[in-house]
Amino acid sequence: MVRTTVWFFLCILVGLIASCNSRQATLLTQPISIQEMIGIPDAEPGFASGVSACYAGAIDDLLLVAGGCNFPDLPLTAGGKKRYYKGIYVANRNVDSVFHWRKVGELPVAAAYGVSIPIPGGLIFAGGMNEEGSLSSVYRLRLSKDKQSVIMDTLHSLPFAIDNMAGVVVGERLFLIGGNVEGKPSCSLLSAELSHLNEGWLQESSFPGDPRIQPVCAAQSAKGGSIYMWGGFAPSVDGVPATLSTDGYAYSIVERSWKRLAMPTGSDSVSVSLGGGGAVSLNDSLIICTGGVNKSIFLSALRRGEMLQKAKAAQCTKQIDSLKAVDSVYLSRPADWYCFNDKVLLYNVLRDSWTELSQSTSLARAGAALVGCNDTLFSICGELKPGVRTPEINRLIIRSY
Repeated sequence: MVRTTVWFFLCILVGLIASCNSRQATLLTQPISIQEMIGIPDAEPGFASGVSACYAGAIDDLLLVAGGCNFPDLPLTAGGKKRYYKGIYVANRNVDSVFHWRKVGELPVAAAYGVSIPIPGGLIFAGGMNEEGSLSSVYRLRLSKDKQSVIMDTLHSLPFAIDNMAGVVVGERLFLIGGNVEGKPSCSLLSAELSHLNEGWLQESSFPGDPRIQPVCAAQSAKGGSIYMWGGFAPSVDGVPATLSTDGYAYSIVERSWKRLAMPTGSDSVSVSLGGGGAVSLNDSLIICTGGVNKSIFLSALRRGEMLQKAKAAQCTKQIDSLKAVDSVYLSRPADWYCFNDKVLLYNVLRDSWTELSQSTSLARAGAALVGCNDTLFSICGELKPGVRTPEINRLIIRSY
């Protein structure tokens, strides 16, 4: 009886060890790991609730976050007012799990919805908006030698106010793509020499098709350099119909021309909207993309806004009330109803093809800042649903691709 019992427990022990080893092997072979970090800046009242559309980047071993916006007092559904922030914060990005944030400065004005572009030794912040309107300002940020404060240089302003655009550096040139130009969705492409940023901006060839705000973009250096762009949307302005784009284009710096790219798709071969998401180049041939609004749900909301504009112009009170009622229901749905993109997608430049690396509800965000540091990425805050932010910061480690 004793031998039987010992043998029984030995079998259980062997089974548990095998199971643990199997789980460990599975984890090690996953192409990506996602870890929710602890800690968010809290020096400004309301910021710790989470923000959307902040400026963010990495300088040396520090993760930097600045600006952003949220509804800290009353929710959007209750008529809450959007608040913009101006603090600049840094934390060691190599910590195990807990960020210890410290304030190192402030933006000249509270702002969000601009671009943050890494350059050698610092970051470029360009454009954006706040409660007073869109911005044309451009700043170069560096840290002091002791890394206790930020040094900010004011550069040549943009030729017009821009918000909700994308931005990249290709070689020695800085590019800004799409966004609202003077309040209207655009197909704009601006560039400036990194070494001569105070000499102004050049208007490059506009991208084809519909205008786009909040597209995702990444840069590649091969063959003289190219810009890769996907997603984006445009609400109705001045009677122009609302649109949502899922397709993509590449711009050749040498040829100064655009070409169509493969549409983002997951393992189910269904096209994915990346508008409002993020994109980062992993190396000289691969681009990783996360987040984005759901194409059908968000386009319906944009078209409802278009119909509301027309109803107001026609002073059709009954239709106005009906559309507002539908919109109220739309904004009150739970976060998972909006079906923000939870797929982590990898684009191969050489093959013009997509691979789904993983799925995670932690990355189903719109307006999150995506910061790349070699094979490690940080997805910072963002929206869970319209008007509702999250304070979550997730670290993504790419193990294989």
